[in-house]
Amino acid sequence: MIVESSSDSARKIFFRVLGPLRVCLGKREAVLPESRQLTVLAVLVTEVNKAVPLGRLVDAVWGDTPPVTADKQIQTCVWRVRKALVQAGSRADLIETVRGGYRLRLPDGCVDTQLFEQLRERGRARARAGDPVGAVGDYRAALALFRGEPLAGLASRALEPVAAYWAERRLTLLEECFDVELALGHHRELVGELSLLVDEHPLREQFRWHLMAALYLSDRRADALAVYHAGRAALISHVGLDPCARLQDLHQRIIAGDPVLQPETVAYPGLVLRGVS
Repeated sequence: MIVESSSDSARKIFFRVLGPLRVCLGKREAVLPESRQLTVLAVLVTEVNKAVPLGRLVDAVWGDTPPVTADKQIQTCVWRVRKALVQAGSRADLIETVRGGYRLRLPDGCVDTQLFEQLRERGRARARAGDPVGAVGDYRAALALFRGEPLAGLASRALEPVAAYWAERRLTLLEECFDVELALGHHRELVGELSLLVDEHPLREQFRWHLMAALYLSDRRADALAVYHAGRAALISHVGLDPCARLQDLHQRIIAGDPVLQPETVAYPGLVLRGVS
């Protein structure tokens, strides 16, 4: 999804960091320089509209062992990034030189992380207003902005916390989305996606809860119980803990054949997770 700004100075430009770093200008994609320049640009994009000190850029590129010429090399990196963006159709002053550093100045909606947050908040508002279908549409549109691991391919320890932050935002939004989709009765459609997520994140108990519920609601009680026991074994093996109380409660409900109710649905007026009695 690429949003065109009404501002002529930054029209059509869109930065993607929810995956490998990409810059699109209309239908064109900028040919970006080698990894050092990519790292500098990544820091500027993730701090969009903020002044980034030169020292932070040096740290992102070289960590604890910068060369004596680091400041001048960062200046060269910025020059090359500017040149690449201009060749792709950007204005020359997109990256501003400010006191002690640089700033990437963009209107709102020109970075995929901004769109992610906008769609996430709109989805939450729709869920609260009793529009679960609209909420799921916004949640799924936000999740579709991810094209792999955030900032994939950039080997910079300074960027690792940023990448981890956005990866966690994705997983958290998936959990919210599954709450609403299960409440809508989409359990059969979710089994495959949830199975993959549980395999990828075996200690994430919320995904396991969703998978167990989806299987149970799909008349697959034995499979739901098997998912519980596999999760319990993984938790005990890795952290020495039993499943959380919520998972244990669901496990008992499935054994007893009781309806499955999802406490979170109280936040979504009019939604009741269909149970099995």
